[in-house]
Amino acid sequence: MDCKKIRLVDLIERARKEPVNLLIQSQDPEIYLAEADVSTERYAVLSENGQRLMTRSLGAMKRALADVQYGAAALRHQSSFDEMIGNPVAGSDLALEIPLKL
Repeated sequence: MDCKKIRLVDLIERARKEPVNLLIQSQDPEIYLAEADVSTERYAVLSENGQRLMTRSLGAMKRALADVQYGAAALRHQSSFDEMIGNPVAGSDLALEIPLKL
């Protein structure tokens, strides 16, 4: 991951002053990671203990980010379906991204 890091409490503060967009990465059916675009930079969102903000459900992620004032949010899921069934990979980025309302 080539992005900076920001603690959730700091993200909440920055979101009050400048536009923030959120991206929830679905890494697995039960792992969700949060990222934020602030100005022109991408940040990995960290929890209070400094670890990457990770939840086991989308509902839990929505609750964790409830205090962030954001402009847009999206859920991105990386698909490996073609590889799993033996088909050639269709492209380099097999991400499915949908708008999300937190």
